[in-house]
Parts: sequence; C-alpha cells; structure tokens
Amino acid sequence: MIESQSKENLNQLQFTPSELPNTFDWTLFYTLQLADIYTTYRGLKYDCVKELNPLVGESPSVGKMFAVKTAILLPAIEIDRREDRLTSDTFDWMNILMSVVVVNNVQQISNAKKYCNKR
Repeated sequence: MIESQSKENLNQLQFTPSELPNTFDWTLFYTLQLADIYTTYRGLKYDCVKELNPLVGESPSVGKMFAVKTAILLPAIEIDRREDRLTSDTFDWMNILMSVVVVNNVQQISNAKKYCNKR
C-alpha cells in the first residue's frame, strides 16, 4: 500500500499540466514579429543603421525579413507543437524577448534621427 501511494505521488510530480498558448499569446507573438520587421525597416532608412542578422544581410527588404522569419519560426513552432512543448509560458518568454528587440529598434531609430542622414 505504501509503495503504491509513493508511485502515484511520483507520477503526479513528473507530469505537471501546462497551459496551452491562448489567443492573446498568439496575437502578441505575431504583432511583435510584425513590429520587429516594421521598426527594422524604419531604422534602415538611415545611413548609419544596418541589420545585424546575417541571414538577411545588412539592408534587407521587408519581403526578405518576412520570408526569413516565416522560414525559421513556422517549422520551430510546429516542432514544439508536435512535441507538446508549446505552452503559454514559452510564449511569455518569446514575447518578452521580442519586446526587448522592438524597444531596441525604436531606440536605434531615435538615435538615427538625431545623428544620421536618411538614405
């Protein structure tokens, strides 16, 4: 009887339920991806700004940025979805990271307006 109870407790600890991403998680994720592309595009209008992502080059088009994001993110999300690793917590972290990226882009645009010339 004691052995049975301890096995049940161990199984409960091994499988903690995770909340699936909700509509807000997905909406914020896609909005931040688009905001990254938009703010990068705006920043690249200045001669002192260049894109640092080597996959798209120093001055990528909006289409190229969108294509690369899609080519990388969709398969990664699908793999995580199939392996039940796609959770609301995962989206929280991805969205925090992308928020930092977008804020950095906005700061770069602000600095470029002060110190650089438009192309």
